[in-house]
Order: sequence, then C-alpha cells, then structure tokens
Amino acid sequence: LLAALGDPNRAYPIVHVAGSKGKGSTGAFLAAIGASAGYRTGLSTSPHLHSFRERIAINGLPIGRDDFARIGIAIELAAESIERKRPELGLVSAFELLTAMALLAFSDAGCDLAVVEVGLGGTFDSTNVITPAVSVITRLDLEHTQVLGETIAEIAENKAGIIKSGVPVVTAHQVPAAMAVIEPIAHE
Repeated sequence: LLAALGDPNRAYPIVHVAGSKGKGSTGAFLAAIGASAGYRTGLSTSPHLHSFRERIAINGLPIGRDDFARIGIAIELAAESIERKRPELGLVSAFELLTAMALLAFSDAGCDLAVVEVGLGGTFDSTNVITPAVSVITRLDLEHTQVLGETIAEIAENKAGIIKSGVPVVTAHQVPAAMAVIEPIAHE
C-alpha cells in the first residue's frame, strides 16, 4: 500500500514507539519537543479522545477535515486497487488504512519528523513496515495477553519486533525478564 502511494514514509525520519505503559505520553513528548525545536512534526497515535482525526496530528493539531477526506479517499482507492489485483493478500485493515493515511499526511504536509505509535504489539503491527531513525520501547507490562502472549518475556519479544538492524533503540527501565529478551534482539 505504501509503495502504491509513492512510499511517503521515506520522506522524513520517524521515531517508532512501542510499549505497554507511557507509549502515548512518550509519543506526545517527542512530538512536542520536535515542534518546539522548529521541526514540522507529525504524530500518529491511537486511540483518539474526541475525533478520529486526532490520530493524525501535525505540530499538535489534528489533521483538517478536508485533508483527512482527501487523504482517506486516496488511501481507499489505492487499497481497493491492491485488493482487486492481489486478492491473496486479503483485505486492508482499518488500522493499516490509518497508518498509511498518517504517513501520507505527514509527507503531504512537508513534515521534517514523524512520531509513530504502535497500535498493538510490535512485530505484526501495521506500523512495523517503517524503517525508523530510532525505535523506543516504553515500560512493558502484561497486556493483550490473548494476542501478545501470557508472560512478560513473550510480550517483550513482540514489542522488540520494532527493532531494526542498524537503527538505535532506546528502552525504559524494564523488569529482568523483559530485558533478557530485548537485549539479545537488539544485539542481533
């Protein structure tokens, strides 16, 4: 989907944030720091509080209604084309559409930096298609155990899926069981 849109995710550096606790706050702090430093900064989060458009913000403001509609239509047309041409790939999910919308919105707005929050987990999250400038893993805890695993170690393995070769990773203080998983993945 991103390739069909011209790979908008390659137009700016990205900070990728995963974790169980503090993920939203960390993303908001990073985006605010970027904007305060004079960078046009995009922030992709979920869930929203009042309006779905809050999930895509630029310099602290939700994307405008007209831009949201324009980008949504472009994404929908690209997704429908892919679904027709490559039915074996299945249907594009709502979160995949949102991720593509955010990445395209940041490119269209000329963002200098983007902060992208993982939706659920890490390894199989739709945001994990990006190659970030830095990955951040906030504190881990037992969450979404039916999907991510029943132990901190299993959850840590899923969250550490955002770690990419040659890309720095920063982690909050973790319990030993989480660090025992994150450190070898980072070294690898």
